[in-house]
Amino acid sequence: MRRTRTATAPSVLARGCLVCAALLAFGPACRDGEEAQVYRVELHAIDAHGGPELSEERVRAIVRRSLGLAPSFEVAERDLRSGRGRGELLVASLDYRELPDAVDHGRDLLVRLSVAAPDELEAKIGEDGLDVTILLERDAGDVELSEDLQLAADRLALIIQARVDLARARPDVVQALLQSRDPELLVMTLEWIRDHPEDPQARSAAGRLAELITHDDERVGLLAIEGMGLVGGPEHVQALLTRVQLWDASQMTRTYDAVARMGGPDAQGFLEFAARNEDEPEGRAAALRALRRVEGEEPTSFEKRNRGHR
Repeated sequence: MRRTRTATAPSVLARGCLVCAALLAFGPACRDGEEAQVYRVELHAIDAHGGPELSEERVRAIVRRSLGLAPSFEVAERDLRSGRGRGELLVASLDYRELPDAVDHGRDLLVRLSVAAPDELEAKIGEDGLDVTILLERDAGDVELSEDLQLAADRLALIIQARVDLARARPDVVQALLQSRDPELLVMTLEWIRDHPEDPQARSAAGRLAELITHDDERVGLLAIEGMGLVGGPEHVQALLTRVQLWDASQMTRTYDAVARMGGPDAQGFLEFAARNEDEPEGRAAALRALRRVEGEEPTSFEKRNRGHR
């Protein structure tokens, strides 16, 4: 059994799902127009940190295959004669190490791929740049290191491609990534929506955000609620309220804020009910603050967005 996750949170993704994610998110318009930009990646450093390791030739082959899933990247050999001869050259490094797992006597594989951010995207791509770490967990038993490293590298390449596509606001990329089954891609996209609520792609995503509220990964649900408050309007309030988990205090706190931002009679009615019936003092206070906002003591984000357009 395989499980993959970033260094911060778990998710499950088999190799077949990785390929599906690549085709879904990056397939149709990857090399048309502006999307034809391809960055050459030169792998300068490979470090196994003194543990079990593969030959340098094998690791380079793994990275080359993984970058084949990412249309914006290709491997440039050290003599720089390979590839299509265009695009900025980006220096990269790959670190991997085996970590014993005392719980189930298995073996975890920590893999980090760091690629220099392209000059044109450095200001847009975020503080993490193109630096991603994956923790691949394996149960006890025989383990093939090269297979696991390939699986981890495939996922690293897809995450890096998604960061580039979001930074470039590639047409339809937000909608495509929001269909992913990979929680990390969903979290990344939802964070982008949170940070770019005025972008047309973000504004058109409210319906899909409502569907993601019930996602198994709690981070996805919380970010979806927050995003609805930023990009949704009064017509989206009921979609949020029918999916929020009423027993989840974290979701409810964000729901109060989100529906207040969306505004409208449904929001006001819900917040009046919540302010009267919340059992927890902190929850009641949050509901009251949100109610004051929706009653007009401060404008909702929806009202701010639409002033001057009526």
